[in-house]
Amino acid sequence: MTTTGRLSGPLFTECAEWIWEQLQEEGFQVQGELIELILETERELGIHAQPLDAIAARLAEEFAARGIVARPYAIDAPLIRVVLEWEDDFLGFAGIPRAES
Repeated sequence: MTTTGRLSGPLFTECAEWIWEQLQEEGFQVQGELIELILETERELGIHAQPLDAIAARLAEEFAARGIVARPYAIDAPLIRVVLEWEDDFLGFAGIPRAES
């Protein structure tokens, strides 16, 4: 993965792991790779600074178009939105505006 924003390298990994831990505590059984895929793809598409609902909808469409599926939870806009909300929390703790991430 190549990113040019402030959320890269070890900080990217820390963010993905932290989000995964939060989701586990909420009862979501998702793979850490799914979190990374969401974070990577929003940056790949250059949409990470858009409103969360717009990002979630676009990513759900993109994953469907790519044939990416997950079990037991579907990779749908509501699940993606939860990941993005936790990402916002992490970015806030790190002092990184979403547009610079």
